[in-house]
Amino acid sequence: MNAISRIVHPIEIDPRPCGVCGLTIDRHDMVDDGDGPIFYCISADEMTLGELERRVELIRQVEVAEIMARMDATDLPLRLRASRDPEAYRTPQSTVDAFWYVVRLEDPEYLTRWLAQHPLDAPALQKLWEAKNAGA
Repeated sequence: MNAISRIVHPIEIDPRPCGVCGLTIDRHDMVDDGDGPIFYCISADEMTLGELERRVELIRQVEVAEIMARMDATDLPLRLRASRDPEAYRTPQSTVDAFWYVVRLEDPEYLTRWLAQHPLDAPALQKLWEAKNAGA
């Protein structure tokens, strides 16, 4: 057996992000006490700003997923849907402001697409449009 055939190939780094910090395994601290390596997430002061932002975003995504899982496990969404009165819906002021902005663009195709994305708001926006143009 020659020396070339005895070369041990390095362990490939798992390209998937860590579920805790979002970094690959090569960015973790490794401790090997004889039972095999154990990888720990690096501390926050060793991370770059981008890595910290990614960690915060991953934590937020996990928290949102946990909330959604709890909601799926209960009948809360069904109760919310049942308690909503369709007549009680009110178009948010931000949507009204966005509507007037889109109108000022004077692009009818864009306005049509935008209104199609706001089907619940279209009747109220149409009333606003008619009220504004009634005096014209």
